[in-house]
Amino acid sequence: MSNEMWTAKYQRRTRPLLVLSDKDGEVNLLADMTQLAATESQIPVLKDAQLLQLKKSRSDMKVSDEGVKTINGKKVGYFKFLTQAVDQKVFNYYFFTVVDGKILLFSFNCIEKLQKKWEPTADKIVSSLITK
Repeated sequence: MSNEMWTAKYQRRTRPLLVLSDKDGEVNLLADMTQLAATESQIPVLKDAQLLQLKKSRSDMKVSDEGVKTINGKKVGYFKFLTQAVDQKVFNYYFFTVVDGKILLFSFNCIEKLQKKWEPTADKIVSSLITK
């Protein structure tokens, strides 16, 4: 994703380590290593806290799925939800795990009209997650 597209979509938000997008910016995958210290046993609580925080800031948020699953031996917290953007709804899929005692956070999103096409791919991305 170009810097210009990043700024248009996310305004002043700090650019994460990884930003992948289609040419129109309708399908995006972001990844960033946070500085938040955590252990795998804290993932359920962290998932609930993040979800609660988002619900407080996004009254339009409609959660479709949430939970914690084990993928390739690692606990992964996740939640899926729809939000309203300026001109249309957006499907969001947040998922995270712990790497070297810090939270590794991913965010997949696409416009709602592409959700049926892309949600299965996002599920495959999550289920293929392998970390050290």
